Parts: sequence; C-alpha cells; structure tokens
Amino acid sequence: MINKSRIKKAQDRMKQQGIDAYLILTHDDYIYFFGEDRYQPRAVIPAQGMPIIVTFSGEEEEVRKSLGVEDVRIFGSVGQQIKDVVQIMRGMVGDKDKLKIGVQMWFGTPAFLLNMFQKANPIVDVVDIASVMDDLRMVKDENEIKLIQHAADIAVIGMKTAVKTLKAGITENDVAAEVEYAMRKAGGHGVATPVYVNSGIRSGWLHGTASDKIIEHGDLVVLDLVPRYKGYCANLCRTFVIGKPNNKHIDMYETYKEAQSAAINVLRPGKKIREIDAVAKSVYTENGYEEFYVAGIGHSIGLSFEETPAPTIHPGDSGITLCENMVMTVGHPVLSVPGTGGVRLEDTFHIKSNETIPITEFPSELELNHN
Repeated sequence: MINKSRIKKAQDRMKQQGIDAYLILTHDDYIYFFGEDRYQPRAVIPAQGMPIIVTFSGEEEEVRKSLGVEDVRIFGSVGQQIKDVVQIMRGMVGDKDKLKIGVQMWFGTPAFLLNMFQKANPIVDVVDIASVMDDLRMVKDENEIKLIQHAADIAVIGMKTAVKTLKAGITENDVAAEVEYAMRKAGGHGVATPVYVNSGIRSGWLHGTASDKIIEHGDLVVLDLVPRYKGYCANLCRTFVIGKPNNKHIDMYETYKEAQSAAINVLRPGKKIREIDAVAKSVYTENGYEEFYVAGIGHSIGLSFEETPAPTIHPGDSGITLCENMVMTVGHPVLSVPGTGGVRLEDTFHIKSNETIPITEFPSELELNHN
C-alpha cells in the first residue's frame, strides 16, 4: 500500500517550493512511496491529491489491488507511456502557462526517457526534486533501519563466503559468483553495485569490478559488497592479501584502519561531514599518505547505495550536519598507491542521539585465515 504520510510530507514541501508535481522514474523513490518495486517504475505525485501510477496494461488489476490507487494509467510501449504522462501534465495546467515538475537527478534516472518527456511536453519546466526529497530520505524510520540491518546481515554472509573462496589461482569473477550466489540464497534481492573483487594492481581502482584476472600469490584483494533487501542497501568492504603481507601492505592497511576509526569517532549528531573528512585526512598526513587522500570518506546509504550527503559527488554536501537516525558508511574511497595497489575498509552505521551503532560487523584483518 502507498505510504500516505510520506506522500503528504513530500506534497507539503512541493507546495512550499512551487513544484506542481513529482514525476517518479526511479526505483528508490518508487519504493519509498509505494513500498514495492517494478521493472519500470513510473508514477506522478501531484502537489495536491492522490498519486497516479503509470503502468503496463497487464499489471493494472494487480496494481490497483496492491497499492489501493484508483488512478492507474496503462501503457503498451515507451511512447504510449510518455503520451500518458503528457496527458496527465496537460490536465494539471489549468490557467498556468508552465508547470514546474520535479525529477530525481541521480544515478538511476533514465536520461533518454526524461529527454523524450521534455520534448513531448513544452509546457513543463523540469527541476531537481532533491530539495524536496533529500531531507526526507536522509533520516530513516525504524522499519528502514531494520531493512538496512537485514541487508547488512546478508553482506556479512557474502563476506564470509569470500574469505572461504579467496585463494591464488582462481579468477576474480569466480569469487564474485560465489559471493553473489550466497547473498541471493540468504534472501538478498540482488546488489546495488556489482560485487567488487579487485586484485593486485587493480585493487587500487577507485571503483571496482570483477574480471577474468587470476588472483595471484601476494595480491591485495579489495572486496566491496552492497546487497539489497526489499530495496534497501548496506555496504561492507574489506581488503585481504593472498599469502603473507609485506611491510607496505601492512603500513597502508593500518593507516586506513586508523583513519576509518578516527572518522567513526566523529560520527555523531551535530558534526558536519567535513569534520569526518578532516580527521581521516589528518591520519593519512601523519602516516605519509596525504597526497593519496580522496575526500568523501563517508556517505549516506539507504534505498540508494550512495545518497545525500554524498561529498565525493557533491562537494557542497560536506557542509551537511549529521543528525539522529541517519545511516552512514565510513570508508568509501580506496587508499590507492601507484605500483602497489589499494586498501579499503567500509562499514555502515546507524547514528543515534548518544551513540553510533555499527550495522555491519565483520573482522578487520589483512591476512586471510582459512582455519
């Protein structure tokens, strides 16, 4: 069923900002308002009145029943879908020359569909809906925390599988396949980002993949897991070495571990995002790695793997103040040293009024232990 409370809050904000409607084209906000996902989520939330679902004709009966929404517009193709939405918008115009329509400007927004919509709808001015949605989604309710915790438990199962699977002579893709299968078997609903298994010099990549590269003795291996459960994500990242770590591996690892710990200690209501970065960077500097620091050691997570505040994407987010019931990750950028590789540790945390609770809990050890 639709979440009327969330819709009401969004509508109040839209009215305050003169936004006539929110055109939903992404999975995360569709789940946020309607409690379920669809392959092509499309809906319109007007600033006043009930939301309108735009869906395929074969889904109409089920949509009406599951969401309890009377106004369901059906479509048979992308072109028809655009036409339906345009008709809805034209019906809202009234005496206005233009409509201000909010759209999420983030990773999952289908640019081609938005472009088609704008071309077919000259009466519309498209604006970023972030000013409405960011504050709403930054603070998680009790049920959201539970869903993120469930995703975190699945991530731990995935990491345990990775530890058992990792060895010299197999490919990164072999490890990723075992990990993703284990997380699916544990109840995960896919992953928000590909399962990252980056070994050797590839461990220094800022964003990871899993390739056909064979993992070799002496390799650093960065494993980053972001499973989904009912739309919600948790992030868990660890770094291991195949065999005995050398002095450089240990130094990089201990530096990152210290920087992450310092940042976690600042993860409290009232602190600004830039303060988290400042303490982490100071550890890098003290250990001789200042030139390799990438700003943005923490970011919010929830229905998206990276949501506001996300300072690596929007530097202005560094001025955002942490508050109770935000969920943040700490350990986002890799410590990448040319010629050596990279090290990274990342965990997810629930910020409460007087403490910070780890949502992901997994040992932080560089050397693999298969015993």
